[in-house]
Amino acid sequence: MDLSEISFMDLHNHTIWSDGIHTPEKIIQNAIVNSVTTIGISDHFETDKCQSVLRKDIKNYIININELKEKYKDKIQVLAGIEICMNKELCDLDNLPYEELNKLDYVLLEYIDYFKHSVKLSEIGKYTSKLTCKIGLAHTNLLTACKIYGLRYVVNTLKDHNLFWELNVNEGYDYFDEVVDSIDSWKTSRLLKKLKKNNILMSVGSDTHSLDYYDIEKLTIGNMIAKHQSIRMLKYDFSVNRLMHGKTLTHYGA
Repeated sequence: MDLSEISFMDLHNHTIWSDGIHTPEKIIQNAIVNSVTTIGISDHFETDKCQSVLRKDIKNYIININELKEKYKDKIQVLAGIEICMNKELCDLDNLPYEELNKLDYVLLEYIDYFKHSVKLSEIGKYTSKLTCKIGLAHTNLLTACKIYGLRYVVNTLKDHNLFWELNVNEGYDYFDEVVDSIDSWKTSRLLKKLKKNNILMSVGSDTHSLDYYDIEKLTIGNMIAKHQSIRMLKYDFSVNRLMHGKTLTHYGA
């Protein structure tokens, strides 16, 4: 999996394997209709937080997605991922099935530095060192992390552990809107420039649980930012302006 080679991605989707209401195939078909070029299935791994893929079922989960990879290979790239809750009270993080996890294309780590018992960014190496697939930080507000740790520490941590950062466009996480609204500000533009300079890639995810709320406009904006493309042109798109609460989109260039 090479994020730099993906033209239009959505790598965060939940299905009936965990707490989503659609099958993986339905998610894939919707992505094709919306001209997504790479779709990732990333159901929750065994957690007390919600319905999730149990370790005894992860082999069949991977088989299911791999079969769909083959079925739709001429229409879309399908990737097999999973999302791990990094709250030590909700997931048995000391006994992760790394052998099976490493058969995936990628793993998303959620809730870093989020709850009282969450794994901290400074502790992440304990878990990433055993993963050989691609690893990303799911719905993590790096702007907040920079306030806590400092920009240099955050960038070096992502670089040292070969992590990508997810731009999660789900309305349940407001940091994406914060990035868009402040994209010309000193703190946001500096973060994005540092990520690019250090070859730290960004993914984009809808965090879909139901396709009734699938937001292709936000995915489009996210993909442009992930590619370090200007979003100036979008300020003339009234549908996007309404989407972003009537605020004028600003400019971010390479």
